[in-house]
Amino acid sequence: MTGSGPDGQRKLSGPIGLMGAMESEVELIQSYLVDAHPIEGPCPLVGGRLDGTDVLLAQCGVGKVNAALAASALAQNGASCIIFTGVAGAAGPDLDIGDVVVGNRFVQHDADGTAFDDPIGVVPGEPRSWQPDERLHTVLMGCAARVFDARRRVVSGTIASGDQFIGDPAKVRWIHDTFGALAVEMEGAALAQAASHLHVPFAVVRVLSDRADGTAVTDFPAFLAQAARHDRDLARAVVAELSGGVPAA
Repeated sequence: MTGSGPDGQRKLSGPIGLMGAMESEVELIQSYLVDAHPIEGPCPLVGGRLDGTDVLLAQCGVGKVNAALAASALAQNGASCIIFTGVAGAAGPDLDIGDVVVGNRFVQHDADGTAFDDPIGVVPGEPRSWQPDERLHTVLMGCAARVFDARRRVVSGTIASGDQFIGDPAKVRWIHDTFGALAVEMEGAALAQAASHLHVPFAVVRVLSDRADGTAVTDFPAFLAQAARHDRDLARAVVAELSGGVPAA
């Protein structure tokens, strides 16, 4: 995203990068692509047009390394920005399943450089946290508020990432108390770290599928199917907002 238009907003300088970890998080988006074509890379990567706008769609896989590899692949193929959509566990005690967290800060809760006198959660040589692109964060907040049911809260807050499946209530409380995290997952902070090094604007939105304490929705496959529809609708709304278009019905 370089250059600016008459309203001062940056123009797109390349395709919009869209990313999800699991097949269920990207398959409906891919079904809406026109002229979809695979691109060789470290993860399933597809180019095409979404409602008339050029996009790159990556299914990165689970975990921090996979997210970083996908971010690099998107950058190498000219992505002007990267938007990550998917599900996560709730770390904020006031949040419920189905609520939405748009990340305004990203930390790696499993990083431990304390042997080098770094605070817990800090990768040696890296900052304490990463922040998304302000415009993308604002666009995601607005689009999420329109896409999701009014009964669901859409909040901005810290997302904590680690290569761990969290199912212990005490661990969830520790992550929340230590980092102020509202959501916990396995990719967002790695995308943030990689995108920051690659100088690619990014933003992340997560739908809360469970409380990261061993409890989840009763019918998780049905929840994932609903979340996939939200991912599709969010992607179309964000792409329309960034490109100045209107998603087709």
